[in-house]
Amino acid sequence: MDKTIIDKLQNYTLLFIENEEGIRKNFEEYFNLLFHKVYIAQDGIEGLELYNQNKPHLIITDIKMPNMDGIELVQKIRQSDNTTSIVIISAHTELDLLLKSIPLNLIEYMVKPLNEAKLQQVFETFLASNEPLTYIYNKEKSEITDEDTTHQLSTKENIFLDKIINGNRVISYEEMEEDIWDGKDMSQNALRLFIKNLRKKLPDNFIKNIPNHGYIKG
Repeated sequence: MDKTIIDKLQNYTLLFIENEEGIRKNFEEYFNLLFHKVYIAQDGIEGLELYNQNKPHLIITDIKMPNMDGIELVQKIRQSDNTTSIVIISAHTELDLLLKSIPLNLIEYMVKPLNEAKLQQVFETFLASNEPLTYIYNKEKSEITDEDTTHQLSTKENIFLDKIINGNRVISYEEMEEDIWDGKDMSQNALRLFIKNLRKKLPDNFIKNIPNHGYIKG
């Protein structure tokens, strides 16, 4: 396993669900060398309980299990969580199982036997989907750049972003009206549209609203 991948996996937790005891024990030891914390379950019911208790970053689950199979488990998780990375493993390649797994937003469907090469590919996919984007703010150019896109900022957006990044405080509605709207009337609709459009150019939850007061860096 690539050392860079191992180092990065140390920041994440894993839930591994497998009903075959031999496979479960062999990979429990292996996964514990890679992840910050590993949770082990032998069927879907136990796996769902561990998921609810610990909210792991990655789930690797067998598909054929007693009590609750992997498809049913993932369906239950996806009722309220569409973002946790999930991998289904199976000894089967039946078309009906593959079709059932399509709507479940999996990062991978792996066929047994598991080996390091298959797992490294899965871990690379997992890390790529979980690593945060790097955003760079250039006040002079009025730009926000993520890893592959540059967003041009309006004059109002540039002034506001400079305030919220460097002020370390709540930027009040009154201050926004005075400094960003140049003392002109700032309607609620105009403010909501302004914040909505700016959020599209920034990381998730970067701007936090403080009701009845204003905005602060999240």
